[in-house]
Amino acid sequence: MKKMISLILVVIMAFSVSLAFAKTVTPSNAAGGSLAGLVVNATVGAYNADTNSFTVTLYEDDSFAIEEVEKLAAGDTLLAGGRVYKVKEKTQDEYGDIKVVAENGEEIVFVQVGDDHMMAQSIDDDRRFMHAFAILHLPVAEGVIYEDNSNPEQDAKQVVTEGLDNILKIKAEKEENSNGFDFYATIIELNEDMEIVRIHQDFDVAQ
Repeated sequence: MKKMISLILVVIMAFSVSLAFAKTVTPSNAAGGSLAGLVVNATVGAYNADTNSFTVTLYEDDSFAIEEVEKLAAGDTLLAGGRVYKVKEKTQDEYGDIKVVAENGEEIVFVQVGDDHMMAQSIDDDRRFMHAFAILHLPVAEGVIYEDNSNPEQDAKQVVTEGLDNILKIKAEKEENSNGFDFYATIIELNEDMEIVRIHQDFDVAQ
């Protein structure tokens, strides 16, 4: 009996020690990694002053197995970028890129990434096809910054703005005049406490 009690105490102590080392526990994202410390495409939505948090929708690139794309034929159904397409025709060029024309006229090119997967891209505007994988309410870190690289004509490579109040003003202005902090042109960086430390925005053809 004493041996059993000792064993239970050892297990409890070991469990307590393991909890002490667990700084942040999060579910894995669709790509299989932790969300803590992530740099990811995101739509930055409403800000809640009571919780000091943004509602964000996280996105990642659609990834297709090469063998599945190679099997596509007229009449097949394709899910890309959260939309369903009916395949009208498919061709492959000398470099291995596969072009699909949908029945609605949209043209999609599949480009190999890695050894066995392909990324889908719109021929019309060069946008990568992505899908949402999480909607989160994330706190804002003290000292958060916004990097604006969305104007290809600006002299500086990017304009850096510090402070939440200043960033909220920019966000409101962009939502009034463009797509706001939309996922295709916007990435966020999280720290190990799941706080937003950086919002970065590049040029987007839809802006």
